[in-house]
Amino acid sequence: MTGLAAVVRTLAVALWIGGMAALDFIEAPLRFSTPALDRNQAVALGQAAFARFNRVEAALGVIALAAAIAARSARWTVAVAAIMLALVLVQTLYLTPEITRLAAGLDFVNRAAGDPRYAAIRSLHNVYAAAEIAILAGGVAVLAGWAASAR
Repeated sequence: MTGLAAVVRTLAVALWIGGMAALDFIEAPLRFSTPALDRNQAVALGQAAFARFNRVEAALGVIALAAAIAARSARWTVAVAAIMLALVLVQTLYLTPEITRLAAGLDFVNRAAGDPRYAAIRSLHNVYAAAEIAILAGGVAVLAGWAASAR
């Protein structure tokens, strides 16, 4: 049973981190550099994509953590997976909805000078990005740890 749990744990984290990398390094830059979309459309599409992917990440995080425990993974990898899941839950339950709420009705093409919501969004976006970097680094670390322990 621990062998199956190890496969599930590894697959869940690989899908999670791979999906993040695809969104963060391919989809988001492409969305903002495509001439067919103005900035308002790119923002709206990003809100929808990240809100949906946040739920996928949370599900993969729960699966990865449960499988890591079932596989009797090294304690540090279980702890890192738990921290990754906690960060995703902060993104899913607070950051993404709050950024979306603040952005409602804003024009990102013709910004209204002095509207404090732009600064608030930038601040929350920076926290979101820091969480993304931590989750990505954690995912790489646990995958490397699991690969090393499989040898």
